Amino acid sequence: MEKKTDPIRETTDEARALARKLIRSCRFASLAVLEPKTGYPVVSRVGVSPDVVGAPFMLASSLSSHSQCLEQDQRGSLLIGEPGKGDPLAHPRLTIIGRFERLSKGDPLSIELRNRYLMRHPKARLYVDFSDFDWYRLHVERVNMNGGFGKAFLLDTEDVLSSDEEREQLAVTAHDLVILMNERHADEIVAFASQIFRVGASKWGLVSVDSEGADFFDGEAVYRHFWDEVASAAELEKQLMQALRCSA
Repeated sequence: MEKKTDPIRETTDEARALARKLIRSCRFASLAVLEPKTGYPVVSRVGVSPDVVGAPFMLASSLSSHSQCLEQDQRGSLLIGEPGKGDPLAHPRLTIIGRFERLSKGDPLSIELRNRYLMRHPKARLYVDFSDFDWYRLHVERVNMNGGFGKAFLLDTEDVLSSDEEREQLAVTAHDLVILMNERHADEIVAFASQIFRVGASKWGLVSVDSEGADFFDGEAVYRHFWDEVASAAELEKQLMQALRCSA
């Protein structure tokens, strides 16, 4: 009997880095949930953002069909990864599988999510505080990634999320740093992003930082720059300034 070839590759550091890059740079995703009455999967396009440790979350209205589905069954998945030029199936993408948690009004975590979301979705400021909108955080259980033809990987939570230590302080420090850097170092940010990402843009901005890197936004897409993981929130500014100066 002919031995079947396992299509799943061994997880490598390169695969982990690609998965984290896709998640950290996402702004939109396809959301799959289960329809309670029929059990059929239904798919919607939603705005998303990663939290400070890299877990995706979304802002959704209670009037939407996918929110109503999640109230009955929290299981869902997000397809992340945009096609570029050429064959859409040749571009990397991943499916993040887990359970969605709707945060209660006034949950302290909402502050972090609101800050990070609005940096990537500034137009959402028009409706982010409407009473029928809530934050939904995905508790990641596993990830199926296709890095291109013949490059399939199964990843665990630890493969795609960074450490949860100092989470609260990291989130506060990161947001304050993003605001400060955009106010005081706008020219350095433009020079860095233009050189590193080779993308011509009329305006660049820093939208988030975390223990593993920083994300830059050109008004259309988010670009990820990795660095060696920092040990504490206090080291973020030093690491970011070092990166900006290296491009000068």
